[in-house]
Amino acid sequence: MKNRWLVPGAFAALFFASSVISQQITVPEISLQNFHDDVREMQDGRKVGRISGSTVGLIRVEWPEGTRTTPHNHANELVLSVVSGRLRAISGDQEIIMEAGDTVIIPAWVEHSYVALEDSITYEAAGPG
Repeated sequence: MKNRWLVPGAFAALFFASSVISQQITVPEISLQNFHDDVREMQDGRKVGRISGSTVGLIRVEWPEGTRTTPHNHANELVLSVVSGRLRAISGDQEIIMEAGDTVIIPAWVEHSYVALEDSITYEAAGPG
């Protein structure tokens, strides 16, 4: 009597496992995206374009001179590179003047803010979302 449930139970487990696994497997393919497809203008004048992958996002920001962000933090590490212009990065007592070619790494949950010292363009790599 014990064995009569063995085959149907094994079949059900196999069917469930295969359906779960098949939902998680995707065929990798590249996709072409453009920052200009979805640009948001923020209240402070920044223009922000974001491209989101499944595990990382890339953000392009146009900073008008004088723009400043309020101190904030993120749940994921952030890498910000200045493409043109100059930006002041502030975290606690630390201030860094960034110019084209400079990159700053902000660990997760570290409070930081920025001030655009002149019209600037940055790219940020960040976690999902």
